Amino acid sequence: MRKLAIGAALLLALFVPQVANAVGQGNCDVLKSVFKTEVESGNGICKVEIGRESIQATHMGKKMSPEAMELVFHMSFEKVGTGTAVMGELALLEEEVNPVIDELRKGRLEISAVHNHMLHEQPRIMYVHFQGIGNISQQAETIKRAIDRTSK
Repeated sequence: MRKLAIGAALLLALFVPQVANAVGQGNCDVLKSVFKTEVESGNGICKVEIGRESIQATHMGKKMSPEAMELVFHMSFEKVGTGTAVMGELALLEEEVNPVIDELRKGRLEISAVHNHMLHEQPRIMYVHFQGIGNISQQAETIKRAIDRTSK
């Protein structure tokens, strides 16, 4: 009996990651079509990162790259139960914060934090974190509408 249980556990260990990755890849294809960008996938998680190249920012009086200042829209999606969990962070100009939060809330995503990462940057950058569990297509469309409220 013990050998049977060990054998079943080994089969499950080999089979479950393949199913999770297949589900994750399907999710990633949905995200590619909504965000029109590459999507990183692995271990059943799809990650989207869109740089804010249009923001010319300085930090402590020195021009810095958007990458160094983490000026990105970042989201991670993972299948959980019958839905998808999403968590994300959006780097926003001050005047973009309220319109973006309004769109996220309309799409039933929760705002988990609003804060800054730096001091003395110009223009002022705020970071909005969000989360939710639901339908991946609806989540992606909600986030896309929120991003569309920015200067991109």
